[in-house]
Amino acid sequence: MHAKHTVTLCLTAALVSSLIAGTGTARAEYRLFDDFSDKVLGPVGGQDDWVSNGGDNAVVVDPADPFNQCLYVPSASSVLRKALAAENLSCPDNTSRVLFFRMRVANKQTFSVGLSPNANPSEYSDFAPELGMANSAPNLDLRVWDDDGGNYETLCQLSADTWYNVWIRVDTQGNCCEIWMNDMPGATASAADKLAASDGDETFEFRSGDASELRTFYIKTSGGSSGFGPTYFDDIYLETTITLSFCNPTSLVPGDCNCDGEIDEAEFAFLPDCLGGPDILPPDCSCLDMDDDADVDMHDVTAFQVLFGS
Repeated sequence: MHAKHTVTLCLTAALVSSLIAGTGTARAEYRLFDDFSDKVLGPVGGQDDWVSNGGDNAVVVDPADPFNQCLYVPSASSVLRKALAAENLSCPDNTSRVLFFRMRVANKQTFSVGLSPNANPSEYSDFAPELGMANSAPNLDLRVWDDDGGNYETLCQLSADTWYNVWIRVDTQGNCCEIWMNDMPGATASAADKLAASDGDETFEFRSGDASELRTFYIKTSGGSSGFGPTYFDDIYLETTITLSFCNPTSLVPGDCNCDGEIDEAEFAFLPDCLGGPDILPPDCSCLDMDDDADVDMHDVTAFQVLFGS
């Protein structure tokens, strides 16, 4: 076992806690990767740049909400992936991003989910951050790969048929990740939601080693006994700035740029830099695109005035 060498390169716990608390003027710039709402029910492979090999990975009706669609991943061995670039997203080298998604497990299943530096990942060793489960575990144990010792570490035990919010802070400079999770719909992550291994470790090294840019959202499963699984995924987002907001992007509303549930002076301070006019959306200003037309102009200012103070 080698000594961990990435802790000092990752954000300190105090700094992460301050970011979670919403201090400063950080903008909550999450961008949707996929929520499966625009897909046809049935096999996901071939839809919207998803690649699926093996298994009946499919778009299905959410078992908890008949008006929602989500991704269904059964227990048969399979590879499922989609390039971040397909949605004009990236996770560059020497930076940090937050990956958010929702996850629901029905029964024990061997699977891993995370990001890969490879364009066409196919093996477990292709993961950088890797979160998942094993059907050999005694319970619904959530585990994470940690290269410290080259093994998996158990984080917690999940409840069956429960949607969880998951935040993975990905650090491509330190080649490590940290994980937060809760089961409250629409809730922001709190410091208490941070997961730790049984040995107290809260920082987990990339399985792929010293990765460069992370290119691909990746799910891999291994076959298990009949009746195991399935796992569901939904609402996959990626933070597009290094501000590292730990809000819940499923509950964000236009105008709330710092994810504090209010549209107030903090958002007003962003207007001068973001007001580009028709057909211009300056970087990190999508939260002020009130009418979702890819610019921040006087129409957005008018809408902002109506909501200001709410």
